[in-house]
Amino acid sequence: MAKEHQWDVYLRPNYLTTDDLNDCIADVLTRLQTQHNAEIAAKIATKTGQDKNSVLAILNQRDEEVKNCLLDGKSFADSLVQISPRVSGVWATSKSPFDPAVHKRTADLTLTQEFRSALEAVGVRVLGTKTNGAEISLVTDAATGKTDGTITAGDDIIIEGEKIKIQDEGDEAQGVFFVDSEGKEHRVNRRLTVNKPAQLIARVPADLAEGAVTLIVRTKYTGSATTLKSVRELRYAYELKAVKQ
Repeated sequence: MAKEHQWDVYLRPNYLTTDDLNDCIADVLTRLQTQHNAEIAAKIATKTGQDKNSVLAILNQRDEEVKNCLLDGKSFADSLVQISPRVSGVWATSKSPFDPAVHKRTADLTLTQEFRSALEAVGVRVLGTKTNGAEISLVTDAATGKTDGTITAGDDIIIEGEKIKIQDEGDEAQGVFFVDSEGKEHRVNRRLTVNKPAQLIARVPADLAEGAVTLIVRTKYTGSATTLKSVRELRYAYELKAVKQ
């Protein structure tokens, strides 16, 4: 049965188990930027018709009250988590005072039963082994937020990976390319909205025909002060499907 939500993960060696050299643990590939109260307030305002700034003020005030609750030594719980104050560390004797060099003031966070049940709606897709080399790891359609391979012609996609920055956008040999089912290449000529080592945001050419598409990133970027003498080609391992708006 299809899941309502999806987490993508990379697997990496589990060095804690010395008796098994093949087992792995997962790193979840987080989406885009961390969401803050401003983004949550905007979503609530859109759904309810309330003023975004008013919603944001309430959310910020809530954070302040929750913080004060914990600072006063009280536990806090909502529908998602329970947070409890805790002091960690070891006391030499029962007469020893608190020592900030040894002891730490912290808090424990526990998921509620409601949240644990909600996690059952999350599907997990293994993208492969996490490497330190250059690669395209994930493509997200910015128009829909989907990561199922569907991309919208004429709109942006978010490309995530390692060492994918385009060293020189003015170099015709470098850039983001789409190869259609007939083998024709379509280069993104519009300036990239984001051009970073781990993320590109590129506009899908509006004239890209609907159907199967291969994504290629070509660059001389190395992650160091030097550049490659020849262009490195990175192909996304999954076939994409272009659709019209």
